Amino acid sequence: MEREDDVQLIHRILSGNDEAFNVLVRKYEKNIHARVWRKIGDFHHAEEITQDIFLQAYKKLSTLKDPNQFAGWLYAVANRLCIDWMRKQKPAVQSLEDTPVRAIDNLTYERYVSEQCESEAIERRYEIVEVLLKKLPEGERTVMMLYYLSEMRAKEIGKVLGVSVNTIRSRLHRARNRLKADQELLIQGFLGSVQLTDLEVCDSRWHLIAKMFSEAEARKTILREIESLLRIHPETPEVLSTAYWGYMSLPGRTKNVPNSLFDKMLQYPRTEGYQAALLGLAEGSEDIHQKWHYYQRVIDECTASDVPGNSWYFGAYQHILWLVEDDLFQASDDYLDELIDGYLKAHLSFCQETQQRFSWAYTEAVKWRLKFNIRLDKTYEILDRAETRLGEAEEQKWLVEHNGGSVEKVYKKISRLRAEISFRQERWKESYDGFVANAPDYLESLSERFSEDTIDYFYMLARSAEGIEDWETARRSYADAHFAPTPHVEARAGLERVYDQIERRSTDTLDAFLKDLEGEYRIREDADREKIRQRLITSRLNRKAPGFRLQTLQGETYTLSAVSGKVVLLDIGSSRTRVHNRQIPEVKIVYERFSKNDDVVILGINSGITTRQVRKFIDGHQVPWPILLDPHGEVRKAYQIIGVPCFILIDKVGNWQYGGGDLDPISGQPLIWMIEALLSD
Repeated sequence: MEREDDVQLIHRILSGNDEAFNVLVRKYEKNIHARVWRKIGDFHHAEEITQDIFLQAYKKLSTLKDPNQFAGWLYAVANRLCIDWMRKQKPAVQSLEDTPVRAIDNLTYERYVSEQCESEAIERRYEIVEVLLKKLPEGERTVMMLYYLSEMRAKEIGKVLGVSVNTIRSRLHRARNRLKADQELLIQGFLGSVQLTDLEVCDSRWHLIAKMFSEAEARKTILREIESLLRIHPETPEVLSTAYWGYMSLPGRTKNVPNSLFDKMLQYPRTEGYQAALLGLAEGSEDIHQKWHYYQRVIDECTASDVPGNSWYFGAYQHILWLVEDDLFQASDDYLDELIDGYLKAHLSFCQETQQRFSWAYTEAVKWRLKFNIRLDKTYEILDRAETRLGEAEEQKWLVEHNGGSVEKVYKKISRLRAEISFRQERWKESYDGFVANAPDYLESLSERFSEDTIDYFYMLARSAEGIEDWETARRSYADAHFAPTPHVEARAGLERVYDQIERRSTDTLDAFLKDLEGEYRIREDADREKIRQRLITSRLNRKAPGFRLQTLQGETYTLSAVSGKVVLLDIGSSRTRVHNRQIPEVKIVYERFSKNDDVVILGINSGITTRQVRKFIDGHQVPWPILLDPHGEVRKAYQIIGVPCFILIDKVGNWQYGGGDLDPISGQPLIWMIEALLSD
């Protein structure tokens, strides 16, 4: 009935009835404002953005193809305007030494409630309660949460934790002494009474519980509350979605969601919950054909709903392509052709929605066609469109200002893709000329020098040179592809063909030929490493490093000011990312190199994950340096870090000198180079 009401209102609005639009605004205004507020974190600016959202919706209403989808369309408008607002804000880098703790110390429960009504203050309360709890050592924090959230007595808590009743009472007493009375009331008010009538409260509580409790206790509490929520509420899409995200807040995410909930969510087509259920079923399925079935249904649902900018729509196409790439799902050429066309369309819409560069979508579509060797004639048209778009001011702004890219590099990348098309078609002269003229700048970093893309480039250049009988270039480039840390699988066969063609002494053997080539390659590699080292150590940022105050699992507090006079390496990451886990052995090399040097400090910072995950990370890797907890990602914000893992290097006087996600260590380099440079200052 709700959808029918929207349709009727929209028809009246389009007929000139402005009062009908006011009805529509009143219907969605509170929910839209709450979403915007959560996204941007500013209550008053959220009010202004909400007004702009409805103004745009009024102006663009005639472009909505399906009035049944007004709610989803409105949320898409809201998301786009939030992104616009956030991109216009210059990140204010400020010291975290005193905030938000100092601000919270001056906060009283009464003043807090007087500033915002209960429904408006939920998200802010959640943030404040989390920071207050983080101030407590882990033992005291656990006792307080069990006392208020689970309403357990000291004796029961003692049994759970395996300590005496007196210890429990002592920890609770110390925790109360650390907090002001009004701050304890704030925690008690948020945790003490389970208010399952407000879905926003449920969502915030469960995220807090998942972050603060052990996995077992969080699971028991959240699952109990989800059961209560579903028991006392009618099964609306909003209630089912809240329950779904409650399950997703626990470790294991989708694996926690029962199929019975997915079945209920699937009763409401053209909703976010419907798509979430399909993706959850796809992820949980062991059968490849079932996975494909659910991903295809996501595509069909998004197409019918006319929401091509949805990241799930784009993601479903990508998952199907991955299934085909891994030989897990057989697909005909015609189906693949259609699939990649759909992928490109969905990717372009996603780029439009998130202000990503369109050339990214075009080049990725070409890569998929090259990978599967499907309708390569289409690739020329796609690359023409990419170049046309790249010449537009908006694309260059998104590329340079928003994505930190280079227009020249993207042009060269497009040209290399043209050369690769010629390579696949064995037009050796065209591919050779294209590769030579548009070589990647692989000397930017060690990770670029030894990346899979760089090794592929060397191989394709060598094979093209072989095709035109340029044996010297073929010999050198095949060697670059073969003797790399991760060799190209076909490079040795290429070297054997070159060996059969070139002039040599009658006493030369293939083994001697390869040994000489490896010696030449090592000289080139050493020279390349030195160029990269010089480029990196001379390119300093010279910015004042933002401070921080963070704790370890044991409650030890670390601040940047406390290590003044030392060179500091911050390893900022998340134990949930495979890349970060893979880099730990490399950081250990750095640690061992400087373990006896008192002027070097290494600190790990884990963002936005549970204490259980951090403990598992430390135990699993036997990490010898301190790991600090940053649940809100404050350090990531202060250092303007987009993706993790990321390394930050700070000199002895507190200046941020080096940093970035492209400092992927190989045998501890380039981190060792940079630390040595800062020690020599």
